[in-house]
Amino acid sequence: MDYEKSLEVTGAISSLIARRSPCVAYTQQEMEAEKRALSSQQIAAYRASGLLGEDFEQFYVLKRFCDETGLWRAADAQYMRRLFEQARRYTPQDFARNPYISAVRTPHARIGRFTLTETAYERGELFQYAMPELHAGLVTPRLGFCTGRVRFPAIYEDDMPWMSVCPSEISSMREPIDRAHGRVLVLGLGLGYYPFVIAQKKEVERIVIVERQSEIIALFQQHLLPQFPDREKITVVQADAYAYLDELEPYLFDFCFADIWEGQQDGAPAYLRIREHEKRLPGTTFAYWIEELSLIHI
Repeated sequence: MDYEKSLEVTGAISSLIARRSPCVAYTQQEMEAEKRALSSQQIAAYRASGLLGEDFEQFYVLKRFCDETGLWRAADAQYMRRLFEQARRYTPQDFARNPYISAVRTPHARIGRFTLTETAYERGELFQYAMPELHAGLVTPRLGFCTGRVRFPAIYEDDMPWMSVCPSEISSMREPIDRAHGRVLVLGLGLGYYPFVIAQKKEVERIVIVERQSEIIALFQQHLLPQFPDREKITVVQADAYAYLDELEPYLFDFCFADIWEGQQDGAPAYLRIREHEKRLPGTTFAYWIEELSLIHI
């Protein structure tokens, strides 16, 4: 399978997950019965093809997903091998170990059209735990599932999911978290996951968050920020990110993280608009959420 075809198949899987939240319903007994039903020759063949490793549950759930969606017909053996190799099984304990999820309690609160609440992954529900690698010769989604029901913070705009602290969101911020230092400007607030983590770094002196939506700021300041251990480092400014940057003088910030777009398609023009400020603000290092994916659409 060539690069373009793999990108097409991966896009279709991503769209399916976003639209339907596919879930493989199974019990421990059903999985064990399936394992016993496989002959030694079948197991050897699955291992040789790279589909079955040491974790049978991971293999079982992903195979069921591929069976139910007909993915075997859309992709070749190389694609399927990488899909299975990159899959990941989560436990509820894996979610609980995240410092934000373990420390921040999320009440149900609504201001205007925005609702702060919790959402959930059901047992066996497929999700993308990280963005795909685009520089590889073959692009495959990184699929995960959880062995039990898990809940995590989210914001809804009316009835539509707007933001959540899910594995893909956490994974997409690891690099800009590692790079954050000194005086940090954050464009976009969401649930405050990024400032929560970087505020605990000794290399970070202070954080200014620019957010346009007054409702999001109010939900954050009333219900989330009081739970942050290093909240004294954080200041929230209500403003349009572009207007704020237009008025920003050089050398006021050491680092800027931009996260004001919903996804890769709408991210491209916003990404380009913010990048225009890099030369004008030479004292500031810029980082961008899902930069690689946004570059595809430029």
